[in-house]
Order: sequence, then structure tokens, then C-alpha cells
Amino acid sequence: METVLNSSERREERPTRSGAAPDASAGRSGAPSLSTIVIRLGLAGAGATIASGVAAALLTRGWLTGPNTFTYVTILGLLLGYLLSAPLADRWGERLDALLRRIGNVPPDVVLAAGTGATLALLVTVLINNVLAAVPGFTWFWSLVIAIVLVSASSAFFVKHRRLFAVDRALRASRDASTTDRPQDKVVDTSAIIDGRIVDVLDANFLDGTIVIPQFVLAELQRIADSDEPLRRKRGRRGLEVLDRLVAQAHVRTEVVTVDPGPGAVDDKLIALCQLRDAALVTTDFNLNRVAALQGVRVLNVNQLANAMRAMFLPGERLSLTVVREGREAGQGLAYLEDGTMVVIEDAAEIVGRTVDVVVTSSLQTNMGRMIFARVADG
Repeated sequence: METVLNSSERREERPTRSGAAPDASAGRSGAPSLSTIVIRLGLAGAGATIASGVAAALLTRGWLTGPNTFTYVTILGLLLGYLLSAPLADRWGERLDALLRRIGNVPPDVVLAAGTGATLALLVTVLINNVLAAVPGFTWFWSLVIAIVLVSASSAFFVKHRRLFAVDRALRASRDASTTDRPQDKVVDTSAIIDGRIVDVLDANFLDGTIVIPQFVLAELQRIADSDEPLRRKRGRRGLEVLDRLVAQAHVRTEVVTVDPGPGAVDDKLIALCQLRDAALVTTDFNLNRVAALQGVRVLNVNQLANAMRAMFLPGERLSLTVVREGREAGQGLAYLEDGTMVVIEDAAEIVGRTVDVVVTSSLQTNMGRMIFARVADG
């Protein structure tokens, strides 16, 4: 029977070769992002404004002279503002990019519902202002308070009950129609990479779509490959070799994603990433399989595929097997089929090392694989 990596082993056995994939910071291109450029230009403009104000004050007091001095000081402030803004722009640029990504992930039906609620609330606010304008003590402050309260309440109501307006269903139907012909992405976890059989499955054209390799999975493979324990290091390096073969597949598109779906263990991140991308999860971990399925994620378990593809043997069929060792129970002998399926043979403990004909009596399917029971054939 096959051995499946359990969850505790999986969390320890997730690698990446040095240079196999960059980390989150190194994964960016050398060019600055648009957000960083915009912030630097804004800070440069602020520097030019401050410098022009200082120059105007100094010219008024007579501390500076010359018709072009004001221009020179303004340009100097512009350059200083741009040069000194790099650290702040890098920090604020990352936050602005993160904010824009979060805004981009907001479903369009939520935006539409919130906008509709805010528009109706502003119209009601105008009507209320016209009615209360003649009331003594009613000022712009109270008008602003009414607008804020109505816009907040109306937007929240419309967002919460947006399904009543069939907006969500219409948008989802159009989105599903546009993605019907697109194969579902496949997110690969560490256990499937170390297992290695996913490459054979791809070679057999049983998987389509983009193979997604998360950055945090590569980081886990890196840690395993650099482990001080020989067995873990060997498994990690095997995973790196499988990655090389996976990326080399000409008929399959692979993508390394640096998106971190949030805090938590690697298993939690895998499930969150699958939900975020509407992707399937490829794994050999039985526990992760169950947890992901409970959360609505489609799971492709390589072990289940291997078990389903094994030949079926009905009671009464004859096999020729070599008894390799004794079983747990007294008198039992163990043999294995070519695909690794264990065969428990009754009264075969005394013929270890011999090849004999056996008759299948029954079979047992478990989460770990299939087990066949047999007895030595008569004559």
C-alpha cells in the first residue's frame, strides 16, 4: 500500500531551490511601480511648492535678488523633493498597491449596489435640506451630518440586500458564461510536487489549464532542500527536480504566483488561494483533501487517481506472485503487484521467497490504497 504524506510531514516538506523562484520582494521587476512614480511626483511637487513659498518670502524681505532666483529655488525644491522622496515613495507605494489590489478584488455587484444606495441617499438629503432650510439653527453642519448618515445607511442596506435586485445573479451568470470554455487553473501543493507523479499525469494529458505554483510552496521546498536531515533534504531536492521537469513541459503552462492570500499555515493559504482564483487543488495529502473539499474547493488527489487506475481483481482470479515477507498475522505472507498493491496470502509464511500461484478471495479499498486477500492455489 502506498504511503501518503500526512499534514505534519507536508508542513515540513515544502521546498524551493535557490533561484528556482524569487521571493515576494525579488519577484518584482527592477522598474518602479506606477504607484511609486505617482507618489514621488506628488512629493516633488510638494517640494517645489514649499520652495516657491520660501523663495517668495525671501524675495519680499530682500534676502534674495535677481529675476530668476524664484525659478531657481523652485526647481531646486522640485529636485530635492524628488530625490529625497524615494524611501517614503517605496513604503507608501507598496501600501497603495495593496489598497488598489483590495479595491480591484471587490465584486462589481458590491460597487454597483453601494453607488446606487449613495445616489439615492444624496437625492433624499437634497429634499430634506430644502424642507429644513427655513428652520432656525439649521446650518451646513447639520446638512453634512444628515448626508453622511443617509449615505452610510443606504449604501450598507443596498450592499447587504443586493441579491434582491438580481444584480449578483446577473453578473455571476455573465461571468460564468465568459469562463465556460476556459480550463480551471490547478494549484499544486508541496506533497504533490515531492510525490512526482503529477509530471506523469501531465505527460498523459489528464490535466489541462494553468499549473499554478505558489511562492510560499516554493519557499517551503527551499527549506526542506536546505534541511540538515538527510531524508528531508533528499525529499526536498527531489521536489526541486520535479519542478524542473514540470516547468519543462512544453504543452503545459506553468505560473509562479507571489500573491499571499493572508496569514496562517501553508494549508490555509493553499485553500484561500484556490478560492481566490477559483482554481482546483492538486495534492496527495488526505487531510488537506478533506478540509479543502469541506470549504468548497475542487480537489484532484493524485493518490485517488492512482488507486482508481489500478487493475481490479475479482474473487476467483489466479495470480502468480512472489512472497516477499511474513505478514502481521500468524501464517500470513505478503506479496506485491507491479503497481505496488499489497496482497495478503493466507498460510504463506513458510514459503517466503518463492513464487506461487494464488487465488484472489477478496479485496479491501481504504483511504491509503487497495489491499487484496488471497490464498495459495490448490495443486
